[in-house]
Amino acid sequence: MLPSRLRQPRRAPLTKRYHHTMPAMTSRDQIFRNIHSAITSWEATTDPLSWPATRFASLARELFAYQYQTNAAYRTLCTNRGVAPADDLDLNLIPAVPTDAFKVLDLFHGPSIARTFRTSGTTQGQRGQHHFATLELYRASLHPTFERFCNPSQQALRLIVLAPSPDDLPDSSLSFMLGELMERWGSPESTFVIGLRDNAWHLDLAALEHALDQAEQDDTPTMLLGTAFGYVELLDRTTRSWRLPPGSRLMETGGFKGRSRTLDKADLYGLFEERLGVPAQRCISEYSMTELSSQTYTDALNGPDATGRLAAPPWLQLSVVDPLTLQPLTAPGATGLIRFIDLANLDSVLAIQTSDRGTLYPDGTLELLGRAPEAELRGCSLTIEEIAEGLDPR
Repeated sequence: MLPSRLRQPRRAPLTKRYHHTMPAMTSRDQIFRNIHSAITSWEATTDPLSWPATRFASLARELFAYQYQTNAAYRTLCTNRGVAPADDLDLNLIPAVPTDAFKVLDLFHGPSIARTFRTSGTTQGQRGQHHFATLELYRASLHPTFERFCNPSQQALRLIVLAPSPDDLPDSSLSFMLGELMERWGSPESTFVIGLRDNAWHLDLAALEHALDQAEQDDTPTMLLGTAFGYVELLDRTTRSWRLPPGSRLMETGGFKGRSRTLDKADLYGLFEERLGVPAQRCISEYSMTELSSQTYTDALNGPDATGRLAAPPWLQLSVVDPLTLQPLTAPGATGLIRFIDLANLDSVLAIQTSDRGTLYPDGTLELLGRAPEAELRGCSLTIEEIAEGLDPR
């Protein structure tokens, strides 16, 4: 039964009903091959960030038809919205599942669970769960996107990671991502500098300072990766400064609220340059979430990045919707709740509705504005209710 805080009166479907002939369902194995081939054939440093609309639409419709047939929870939402697979289905009509649904509903429909990633805990103790039957699409998506936005020269980097390792936190998608990046792109000097001690996560300041000292003394380009609050903790716990080698860079993910204080992005990036010797134009923001299999980044290394907007690889479509009706907003520069269609989400749902606000620009880039107020999220809560009512016989 859905928690009472989410139960709301049923609302009418948001879209009219479409009566199309149901296309034949493609097998899971064939869909996997089609998407994997499309992702791995993308040349990260030279190809554009978008495919022809017909190519993306064909893959998305094929995946939607498969998930509609095999995922009972998702089909319930689609039925309520009057949307079914069709060869000419408008992608804007594909129903999106709110991220909070992963806390209360089972959205997995793969052959068997190989790995589960969980969101961080909440005050209610609920954690979202994203199950995977395979991580091969996740890996296929991860590395070319990182190469495009963070390592276009494809060189080995000394990676200093301000986050727990995947061995220490195996159910964290962020730790998994960082571990994969270290294995693929990290030089032998790479290291994680946050570990578990006395049932709490601690920054190993001595190890971090040693790694930065070594980086300052040699010519290996260095990349720091971590959450914004991890950097705030570093800068608050030491008065030292470093000048990292030419070609060094930094990636931050998450908000700018630290354990001890809050910094805005401009101030934090100023400290990166002052204290670490990494200029703001070599600092990259990453934005993703446990419910996705792909990532977005700012494009700082490939040219002037005065806007700080996020960009996505071709298999990850960005859009914004009205917070209350969840209807697409298509005007240039529209601001609304961020929605993704992630073709790498094979065994859950391809369309994900977030609780974050953003402005989508005509060039496809996104300005992230932070979490929407609770008053704007009623549409997401009602969507979860629609799914749960269809699954719960009571």
